[in-house]
Amino acid sequence: MNKLSTILATAALTIGASSVTNALPNLQVDAQGGTYDNSTETTVCSTASCDFYAIATPQGNTSAADILADTYYVSIAVIDADGAPAPNAGAGDYGSFDLTVDGVTTTIAVTNDMVFGTPPLETVLGMQGSDSGDLPTHSIFETWFSEVAITFVASQTMDPYNVQDNAGTAEDNIPGTGAYYEKLTIDRSNLAEGIQLHMDLYNSEVHDCAGPGGGQCVIGDVDIDDFAPFSHDAETGSSSGGSTGGQGSTGGQGSTGGQGSTGGQGSTGGQGSTGGGNVAEPSILALLGFSMLGGLLFNRKRRIKG
Repeated sequence: MNKLSTILATAALTIGASSVTNALPNLQVDAQGGTYDNSTETTVCSTASCDFYAIATPQGNTSAADILADTYYVSIAVIDADGAPAPNAGAGDYGSFDLTVDGVTTTIAVTNDMVFGTPPLETVLGMQGSDSGDLPTHSIFETWFSEVAITFVASQTMDPYNVQDNAGTAEDNIPGTGAYYEKLTIDRSNLAEGIQLHMDLYNSEVHDCAGPGGGQCVIGDVDIDDFAPFSHDAETGSSSGGSTGGQGSTGGQGSTGGQGSTGGQGSTGGQGSTGGGNVAEPSILALLGFSMLGGLLFNRKRRIKG
């Protein structure tokens, strides 16, 4: 009976684990009609014009009032077709794209209307390069990017969902309650060939250098306060990811990159198993547990019958 109890307990734990889904982050980006690329952990929209959705879900230490009172930002970064920072040749004319937010369309020239560096957009000259308080580079930055400020409003709500599990379904959850959204439409018909766009969502804070540690602070330096996990960002392009691209096996989200097993979002990182990252699906283990339990019960029945 001790052996039977052990098998039953193991099976119960395994079955319980199989019901666990990916954690729901506070911030996410989805692309309507897009697909989730598991190799790059990014939602990809392959059409020339696409509706991207910035999504904020109140939970944990972030309340609905916090979200509605804050300003958020979406960075639109230039990348190569393989996901690497681009263009490596430097400033130049790489076409343009149209960005529409709240009915207002702006044409952004690549790279004339962009800055080179790492988000957030700085206000202090010389601070645009990446520092420890900026958005992690995740093999996208440094590159040319544009930043658009957005605010979530109480009238634009949707049902919460995990983009990683249900990519491309933003409009299926509208109207709803529990999360807020802002739509950004990007038309990249006039971009140069081989140029793609990558979207990240975050909010920021400005250092005033007050209190202890102020001597190491740069007044006016803008840093990231919170951001969407890189498994919940989005970009344009095809649905396939290169093995050495920005999010490939050796890139910023690869096995050894910023989101790898030991990276900032790996199993032990800030967004690993206890953060907004993934939870393995143990369906095979559940089947194995059932098989072991069935075999034990069958053998026990035969012994009793004998």
